Amino acid sequence: MTSRRPDRDADSNLHPATGFVLLFCALVLIYGISSPVVPLIVLLASAVGAVRSPTGFRRWAATWAVLSVPMLVMVGIVQGLFYPDASATVLHRWGPAAVTVEGLAIAVQLWLRVAAMVAACALFALGTDSARAFDGMRRLRVPLGISYVCATAMSLAPLVRDRTRHALEARAARGWETNRLRIRVALMPGIIGGLLTTALVQLDQRHDTLTQRGFGATARPAPLQDRADPMGQRALRWAAPVCTVAVVAASLSGVLTLPSASEVIAMWGGPGG
Repeated sequence: MTSRRPDRDADSNLHPATGFVLLFCALVLIYGISSPVVPLIVLLASAVGAVRSPTGFRRWAATWAVLSVPMLVMVGIVQGLFYPDASATVLHRWGPAAVTVEGLAIAVQLWLRVAAMVAACALFALGTDSARAFDGMRRLRVPLGISYVCATAMSLAPLVRDRTRHALEARAARGWETNRLRIRVALMPGIIGGLLTTALVQLDQRHDTLTQRGFGATARPAPLQDRADPMGQRALRWAAPVCTVAVVAASLSGVLTLPSASEVIAMWGGPGG
């Protein structure tokens, strides 16, 4: 008889299945409604969730900045300053570069969507380990094989991070100046090769162990962790997708009208132009 561990994330009252559903609904809203208002709301809601998360706001903000700020710089330069349309409305010009309403609209909309997606995914990933992910997907009736593969992939990230740190510390003890970026880049190919081999061996051993213990023998295996799934969250998992589809349909049909990025920029830049 297998025993279940208590949920280590005792500070989080959100069932992982509910987190999956809310994340999916947020992504549908971000890319289903062509207005910067929606991704901005998702971005702010993710920041509020990060403040209340046990993982902390600083870690979430660092992850979000590393993944989204380079995108901001790229789209700001390509679309915001060099929009390829001579008939575009120019706000400011500096030689060959020009800030146009149309270029800024594309840059703002694209970046806000990516930033909101990264924020929501980072909030979910930082607060969900492989066991929580597995239980959440099984609660949503995701096939057992897919649940196992996704949960295992999530468990590889901390494994690779820890093994990389230990490998660099071992090389530093042998005289390598691992505090220098050039040395780290030179050492990475050998470290990554060993990490991949170790990860594949461990995954194979883990799969054999689970198979010997009867993994997949039952259609609905017991959850890995004990956690509450109150009626309110189960209702939320049904209501959230319905509301999301309704909001997207209202936006596409014109019933719900939200300002576009070009309208917001024209309103802000019009008096100054």
